[in-house]
Formats: sequence, structure tokens, C-alpha cells
Amino acid sequence: MNKVQYVRSQGQFQDHGCHWPGCTRQVPPAKWGCTPHWFALPKDLRDRIWKAYVPGQEIAKNPSPAYLAVANEAQQWIREFLERKAVPAQGSLL
Repeated sequence: MNKVQYVRSQGQFQDHGCHWPGCTRQVPPAKWGCTPHWFALPKDLRDRIWKAYVPGQEIAKNPSPAYLAVANEAQQWIREFLERKAVPAQGSLL
């Protein structure tokens, strides 16, 4: 079974929320987050998360150092993204 098939076959077998801060959606543990928030990440970041993900890490609770590093990068990107959204562009009338 390839990685895509594995992730698609995994259900919601435990409490696991989307990794986007403040999101309360539950997602299968094999997924990083809910669909809208997954696709809110830049494609290169999604690709690196996907590359570092090892099927079964969510069951064994042993994500690789590479996965943890890119997951931390994703959280940093989200913080910066949310900060940019919160501050109106200079010269904006909004």
C-alpha cells in the first residue's frame, strides 16, 4: 500500500485535531489537518510535510526528526501568516 492509500484508509480512531491554531475540527491522526487549513499552507511546505511523514508514525507516536522540524516550520509560517492578516497593509483604508 502506498502512502496516499494508507492515509486515505485511516479513520478517526482517536481524538486528533487539526494542527492549525484555533481550529477545532477533528481529523484522522494520519492527516496533518483539516482540508481548508492543509491547503492554506504553501505547496512547498505541504510537500515537505508529506515527504517527511512516515505511515504509522501517528500510531507508534514516533514522528521523525525531519517531520518534527517541518511541522515546526509550518507552525512558524502560520504565526507569520496570521500576524500579516491581523495588520492592515500600510496605506490601507481598512
